[in-house]
Amino acid sequence: NMKKLFIFALIFLLPSAVSEMSHSPNNVAAGESFTAIMDSDENVESITFYVCTLEDPYTCYKPETKDRNDTINGRFEFTYQVKNNDYPGYKYEIENTDNTTEKIPAAYTYYEGLEVKKMGDSHYFKVNIKSEASEEGSILPSLGITSIVTIFAIIALSGRK
Repeated sequence: NMKKLFIFALIFLLPSAVSEMSHSPNNVAAGESFTAIMDSDENVESITFYVCTLEDPYTCYKPETKDRNDTINGRFEFTYQVKNNDYPGYKYEIENTDNTTEKIPAAYTYYEGLEVKKMGDSHYFKVNIKSEASEEGSILPSLGITSIVTIFAIIALSGRK
C-alpha cells in the first residue's frame, strides 16, 4: 500500500521542472509588448522561446534561447513586441541537465490562467489581442454591462423626483 502511495506522489512530482508560468499583460495591441515568465528548477539548463501567429498569416519568428546563467533564481523571462495583424502564441522547449527535453504547453494539460491553442503538431499559449473596435468605436462597448445598468438605474431614479 505504501508503494501505491509513493507512485501516486511521484506522478504529481514529475512535471516539477517548471513551477509558475504566466505572461503579462494579458491583452496587447500592435506595438505593445508582453513578457512571458517561467520559474524553473536547478535541473533546467536552458529554455527556448518560440512565438508564432495563431491566425492568418501563420508566421513563426526566430526562437530565442536563454541559459540558466541568464536567469534570476531560475526565472526565465522573454519579451515579445506584437506586430500589426499579429495573433501571437508562444511555447517553450526545455533542455534539462540530463539532456532530456520537454515541450510546454503539453497536449491535454491544463495551465491555470492560460489558454492553450493547437497549431499543426504543436501547442501554444495564446496571448489575447485587444480588439480595435472597442478602442476606436463608441464609448458604450468599452463600458461594462454593470456600468450601463448603473447608468440606466441612475437615470430612472433621478426621473422619479
